[in-house]
Amino acid sequence: MANLFITNATGYIGSAVAEQFKSHGYTVTALARSDKAVEELQKRGYKPYRGDLRKPQEFEQAIKEADVVIHTAATNDKDFGTVDQAATEVILNALKGTDKTFIYTSGVWVLGNTGSILADETTPANPIPFVTWRVELENKVLEAKNYGVRSIVIRPTVVYGREGGLIASIYATAQKDGYARYIGEGQNHVSLIHIDDLSNLYYIAAEKAQAGALLHASNDEPQTLKQIAELVAVAGGQPGQVKSWPIEEARKIYGPAVDGFVLDQKIDSKKTRELLAWQLKAPSLANELPVYERAYAGSTKK
Repeated sequence: MANLFITNATGYIGSAVAEQFKSHGYTVTALARSDKAVEELQKRGYKPYRGDLRKPQEFEQAIKEADVVIHTAATNDKDFGTVDQAATEVILNALKGTDKTFIYTSGVWVLGNTGSILADETTPANPIPFVTWRVELENKVLEAKNYGVRSIVIRPTVVYGREGGLIASIYATAQKDGYARYIGEGQNHVSLIHIDDLSNLYYIAAEKAQAGALLHASNDEPQTLKQIAELVAVAGGQPGQVKSWPIEEARKIYGPAVDGFVLDQKIDSKKTRELLAWQLKAPSLANELPVYERAYAGSTKK
């Protein structure tokens, strides 16, 4: 039985990925920072491994014992770039010369504004300042194929489904305020991927992708940020109730990450789908919104 070691198996993406691998017979070992995390992981049928992402040497042994290593964790603070780079380098060093699989979770913000261009896996990086460091790290991961690591990079677009992700934030706020809000003018395009299709891509990549593969996770149905807010408003019984949220006001909450939310991006994943025979099966955003309605309707209203 193959063994997966994964960071952040209780997170939005990580939990779906861990579940996917477990359903295919993998033994899942997951990094656990706290006693609470240990308890939660055990409930899910995983083997907890105590350690802290900020101290990657603590889980180096778990990396060496795994057949597949997947990194989905992020500290989500001002140091997340530094922490992510350090943890990834420890993983790469631990796997050097083993030909074992490592999947690194990046993101499409490294592509910057794509405008009218449909950006695919060959589009040059043009990162926003918030993730400039990630371009070099992606390259390090991909180059590890030359040192005996079956390294793969996955770039998810905006993830939705299972009541979570950015859509959950928009939905919960709409229920609280009586309207759905979008940042800035809302005319920027956002590319999307359902969490179930994304987790399936991780599994297929682990099974089939060649070392050095750079993969895009997108359903190829980009919508503007305003259109997304309008869909949320309709689903929540508030048709037409949408408002713009000034960028500088949003920046007070999200900091420099706001620059990512307002990117105009149309992301293509055709090459990834053809390469791996990855099929999109999950509901579109419009068809998934009833899940959010059931989860959030009335729960946060004043």
